[in-house]
This record gives sequence, structure tokens and C-alpha cells, in this order.
Amino acid sequence: MSTIICRRLTFGYPGSEDNVFEDVDLVIDTQWRCALVGRNGRGKTTLLRLIHGELVADRGRIERIPTAYFPRPVVDPGERVRDVVKDAVGPFRRWETAMDDLIADGGEDAIARYGELLDAYEEADGYAIESGIEVELTALGIDQRSWDRPFSNLSGGEQTRCLLASLFVSDTNSRSRSAGTVRLPGHRFPLIDEPTNHLDAAGRSQLADYLRSKPGFLLISHDRALLDDCCDHVVALNPDTVDVERTSFSAWREHFHQRLARQRSENAALKQDIARRTQVAADRRAGALKRESDMTPHGDKGFASNRAKRQMKKALIAERRAGNAADERRRTLVDVEKQRHLQLPTPGARAAGSLVVANDLSLWRGEEPVFAKLSFTVTPGDRVAVIGPNGSGKTSLLDQIERAPHRHAGTLSRPAYVTVARTYQHPQWRSGLLRDRLIEANLDESRFRQIMAVLGVRGNVLDGRVEDLSHGQQKKIDLARSFLAGAYLLLWDEPLNFIDIDAREQIEEVLLRDRPTVVFVEHDAAFVERVATQVIQLSG
Repeated sequence: MSTIICRRLTFGYPGSEDNVFEDVDLVIDTQWRCALVGRNGRGKTTLLRLIHGELVADRGRIERIPTAYFPRPVVDPGERVRDVVKDAVGPFRRWETAMDDLIADGGEDAIARYGELLDAYEEADGYAIESGIEVELTALGIDQRSWDRPFSNLSGGEQTRCLLASLFVSDTNSRSRSAGTVRLPGHRFPLIDEPTNHLDAAGRSQLADYLRSKPGFLLISHDRALLDDCCDHVVALNPDTVDVERTSFSAWREHFHQRLARQRSENAALKQDIARRTQVAADRRAGALKRESDMTPHGDKGFASNRAKRQMKKALIAERRAGNAADERRRTLVDVEKQRHLQLPTPGARAAGSLVVANDLSLWRGEEPVFAKLSFTVTPGDRVAVIGPNGSGKTSLLDQIERAPHRHAGTLSRPAYVTVARTYQHPQWRSGLLRDRLIEANLDESRFRQIMAVLGVRGNVLDGRVEDLSHGQQKKIDLARSFLAGAYLLLWDEPLNFIDIDAREQIEEVLLRDRPTVVFVEHDAAFVERVATQVIQLSG
């Protein structure tokens, strides 16, 4: 058994007021299939980069093992698929080229160097690497005919699956070399960051089956179905703690909500008790002051004054005790994030009648047909999911509803008064000062702050640059922009990519409660099942 151990890990980005991690202790067994969860900005990707060695902790230390990271850049997308995957696994092609050159040289020093490289190549299972790559590509549904095609010719989903396959090639070789041995010293522990963003529903299901067959990994994903299907442990990044549980994601999520409700209830009771104790202390001081002011002017003034002083001293001691008791109760308060609910602005009078009507709509992309004979109607309050495999025309349909000039047949009508707000797979705002963007779009800054806070983005975000924010935070900006547009119809293209699970649940809640009209493309099966009132299936 091997483990990754973080001891008193502290890290913050230069220029940031707050650390991402402060004295974090964490142990991860590399046999665990771990879901790494937490809100956007909580440090999930940062933790992977620290474990991978890409970032260095400010304090503390990490006892790490060799790791493999997804996503990783592809140096030359024009290379063959099998060569791109091979380079992602290790420097095998570089070794092979160097050995060929040394053999061609034939000199004594060259032969000695060849022997050293050959030992390294054999130790890394270089002669089995091709077969290992083929096994993993096949398991992830990459057709054999694609292995010798340029990597750049593959779809985004196919490229994702190829790079994921590279993470587990060493496992294939380990099992082929030694039956019953799962991990050998050459294994790299997979660190996987958001693998589903370019995968359609079928691709996500295939990925879940694939990961479930693997011995261990650390996975960031906001796809709840995927986490349930393939993970047996949860590492949760909370505001002040990091928790590890051996459980399914859904069971952890249910326990999390129960614990949160209990903590909020306990906090409410504690706050009432603190208020009572604080009032008792104040009453005792006020009583002592009154008795001193009511001291009789006749008789032994010295005696009365001494008695008043003794009473005041007792009152101050009692007040201090009551205050200490209140402070003690304050220290037992749990830091629970304030529960907020997303609320949408209304576009004035609610639209009546049909907002979008399609009859026998067919669409072409260039000379290629995309879909044919599609008919549907969108009425106020509808939540229409557009689903289908990659390349089936989902985004093109949103474009057509927005009146893009695609070549088409049949009809698609949208009344002139039906305004549209659109989000995109890649957010519309990806650079510049966020405050300037809001001013240019004439959006209300106060309402924007409120929506972003509910979605988990707080602080001086308006004063920062959009390009410095995480992918999830940029996607939340795109959603908030669409909410504030006051449009009759929302068109969302994969709105949940990079969005944390808490924010997804907030979005689900507001769609169900406020019933805006939305046509959306989304591969999150749980989201579609919960919110869609109508499904448009494109076959591709």
C-alpha cells in the first residue's frame, strides 16, 4: 500500500489576502477511488497541482509518489494518436530515437550509452507500451482506425478519452507482468481534473465504467452520476477543514446536508443562549450602577459608599463570569456558510403564447446535414433539454433559435418581442476588469453581487480581472449575466461545465421555483432528469 500524505500544508497565491490552505493534514491511499469535492475557489485544482509537484507549499510538506495529471498539454496535435498517447505516458519515443542514433554511431561510448538507455527502457516496460496503449484506447471506445490519424482530427471528447487512457497504461503493463500485482514502482497515481466537460452522455457513461475498473485515482468532477458510479471515497474541502470518508458520493452528500442542518440548528440555539447570557451581564451592571446612584445622602456616607463599592465589585465579577460564559459559547459556534437562495429578476409581463415554434426543421453545416425534420414548440415556463452525441447539432440548434444564418429547410419562428440571453460553452467574458464588463453591458452591480454570492463567489471579485478567475467562476459570471439580462428566453450551452455541485443545486432550485423559459444543452444526467419539462433528442 502506498499513500500521499500532506502534513500541515499551507499555501497561498502571491498577492492574495487569504491562503487557500492553512495547516492541512490529509492522507490518501492510492488504492482509493477518490472524489475530490468542494465549491469553486475552495482549492481542488490547487491541491492536485501541489500533489503533482507543479506548485510548492509555503509551509508544511507533502510525502508524494509519482503522479500523472489530466488535463495535460499536447505539444504537437498533428502527431498520430498513438504517438501523442505514448508521449503522455513517458519519454519512450525519445529513448527509441536516441537508441537508434547510438546504434548507428557504433562507437564504444555510444554502445555504452545505448546499454544504459536500454536498461531504462526495459525497466519502464518499453517493449510492452504499444500493447498497453492499445488496450486502454480500446477500453475507452477509441476505434482502432483512429489510432494512426492526427490527434487534431479527433473530436474534443475523443481527445479527452485518449489523454485519459494515457494515465492508466502503466497499470495495464503491471498486470500483464505480474499476476495479482496492481501497483509496481513505476506506476503513476492518476490526478484527474474535470474529465467530462467535452463528453456527451454516452461518453460519460463509458468513462464511469472505465474508471470503476481501475485501482485508484483522485478525481475532480461536478457530474454527480459519474462520482456515484466510480468513486468509493470522498475528500471534501470545507471552509475550515478537510474531511475524508469511505462512502459513495450520494451518501456523503446526504450526510453533509444533514450535518449542515444540525449545525445550523445548534448555532441558532447557541446564539439565543449567548444573547441571554450577554443580557444577564448587562442587567447586573445596570443594577449595581442604580444601587450606587440610589445611595442615601443621610447617615454614614462612608459606610454606604463602601457597601456600594462592594456591590459594584460583585456585580463586575458576575458580569465578567457571564461574559466569559457567553464567549465560551461563541467559541462553540460552527462556521457554517450562510444559506442563501438564488432569485431571478423577471422580464416584466410574462410572455403569452408560443415563444419558439419549429416545423420540419432541417439544418446543414456547410454541405453536411446536421439534423432533419425536427418539430417542437417552446411555451412560457418550459425547460427544454437538447441532448444527443457530440456533433449532432445541439449548439447549431441554439444558434438557429437565436436567428443564426445557417442553411436550413422547414421553419423556425420566434416573435420579435421574445428577447434572448445566451451562455456559451466558453464564457463570453474571458478577459478584462469585471466591473468594466458590467458597465458595458449595463447590468446592475448590486444584483450581480447577490447572484454571485449565492453561487459561492464572494469578495472583491468585481475589482479583479476575469482571466485571473477559475473556470468555474467564469462560468458563473456567464450565468449571472444571462440571469440579469431580463430576457424572455434563456439559451444555455453546457452551462454546468466547471460549476460546483452546490451551485448546480441552487440553479436547479431556481429553475423549478421561478420557472424561467430555458432551452439548454447539458450532459449532466441528474440535472436533465430533475429540471427538464421537455427533451429534444438529436441523433447525429
